Parts: sequence; C-alpha cells; structure tokens
Amino acid sequence: MSRHHLVKSHPMLGYFFRPWIISNLYEGLCFLLKHRRWPNFKKTGYINDLVFRIRAMESDYVFRSFTSDKEFSKIFIRGVTGEDVCVPTLAVLHTAEDVDQFAFPDNCVIKPTHMSNEFVFHTSGPVPDEARERMRRWFKMNFADMTGENNYKRLQPKIIVEPWLELNGQFAHDFRFHMYNGNVAWIGLRVRVSTDKEISYQLTPDWHLKDGPGIETEAASIDIAALRPKQIARMIDIAEQIARFADYVRVDFFTDGEDQLFVGEISHIYAGARKVFKHVASEQIESRPVRPGEHDTQSTTVTPNEC
Repeated sequence: MSRHHLVKSHPMLGYFFRPWIISNLYEGLCFLLKHRRWPNFKKTGYINDLVFRIRAMESDYVFRSFTSDKEFSKIFIRGVTGEDVCVPTLAVLHTAEDVDQFAFPDNCVIKPTHMSNEFVFHTSGPVPDEARERMRRWFKMNFADMTGENNYKRLQPKIIVEPWLELNGQFAHDFRFHMYNGNVAWIGLRVRVSTDKEISYQLTPDWHLKDGPGIETEAASIDIAALRPKQIARMIDIAEQIARFADYVRVDFFTDGEDQLFVGEISHIYAGARKVFKHVASEQIESRPVRPGEHDTQSTTVTPNEC
C-alpha cells in the first residue's frame, strides 16, 4: 500500500512520516525505485528531479503554501493579474457541521481547499449521505502527511463549492501550463469525457503533441488542433505573471475556446515526481548533456491524472 493510501486510511500514521528526514528518505527511495536514479536536477535538467527538490527543500515557502490553498490562490491571482478571472466561489465550509447543514446547489463541484485530486461532482437533488461522509473525512486529513508535500502542511481544512463549468459540452477541459523560469515549458491538456474519465495529452508551447495521449485507443477521436484556445496568448500572459514568483509552477485554466476564460488552480508538485516519460527529451525541462545510453531507454504508461 502506498504512503498516500496508508495515511488516508489511517490518518494517525501520518505522524510517522512528519520528521523531515523520514519523509525525504522515503520519497527518495520511491524516486530511486521509480526512475532508477537518484534525483539531481543540476546534472539532469529533468522535471522529476526539479519537483523532488521543490518537495524536499522548497515546498514550505510562503508563496507555494499560500497558493496551494484553493480559496487563497484566488486572492493571489486577483492581486497579481488585476483581473477577476477565477472560477466563482459559491461557498466555503469550515467545519464538518457546515457540511451537514449546507444546502448544496445543483450543478456544483465540491473540493477540499487543503488537498489535491479530491472532488465531488454534484448534479441535482440532495447530496447522498456517502458523499457528505466523504467531505467530513476531508477535515481530518493532512495532505502533507499523505504525500510529503509540505506546501499543504499548514493549510486549514476547508471545503470550497464552485459552479460546474460546462464550457466544452457537459464538462470543462483542463488546460495546464507548466512554467519554468517564467516561460511555458509545456502544456498539459485533460479532456474530460465523464465525471470519472479523462484523456490526457502533453503539448509543446506551439500546440503539438509532446509525449502522446493518455489513452491511446481514444486518441483518434480527439482533434487536438481544434482544441487550441483562441485566448492562448492571454493564458500565457497570465501564467507568466504568476510564474514570476518561483522557478517552476503550474497554472490551470478552463476555457470555452472563445471568450470565457477562468484560472482554476496553481500547483507546485507535478505528479508527485513519479511521472515516467517515454523519451528523455520529454522529461527534460532544462538542457543538460545526455549521458550515454539514456536515449529512449525509459518506458511509460501515461495516466489521465499526470498531465
């Protein structure tokens, strides 16, 4: 069982991983097993090595911690861009009792502000009891204990309620701009086809496939060129404004491809430093000399939640 699932199932075990040396030793061994090397960004220039350094040494910086909170990140985005381009907030719940008493509106998305990759899509009618119980459990979880990502360590548990954006049919695709040293390194595109299924792509800044689709069998049904937003220049400008505060950061957008544009979230730890790339060129975020035998030696299975 992984650290994430272990601590999620038994939150008290999170105290075992809290010491800096234990957390980083565990993550370092996981990195070694996953990538068959020890992380060293200065030598490799690889995104996983950079993310490991951020997790181990920098993830507790005020900028990373503040913008990891889904409520506070909107304050930061409005302050930096001077625009209200964030997804509207319908409510913020601060206690488990709030969850019991709140009348969730139809067509909303419910997320913990202090965690990642946790959400509930609510369509209409009363929220099921099992969904409310899941929300109540969120208040007991420390995401830093589960993942070693210290940017979540001091965040107050809350739940944010946002409208269900229907910008691309029934759903909203996720456009993820990975920024390095103030510039777009690559763009992750997540095409949502149902509440629990997505197709993921990695794209170059000029909108070409970088490392193939997340679900090979469905690639032919997606016209990548047609999904290129008309507001991409504005998206890049907003991402560059936010990226001034760290060497690496990911800025997520939602858009209908035309006039509507929202900034979704700001993220700092890409795929937990566990993403395995098909090609060395795809993993490299900064140019470094390629060591003998490194070309195309790594295999991959790209999953929908890694872009």
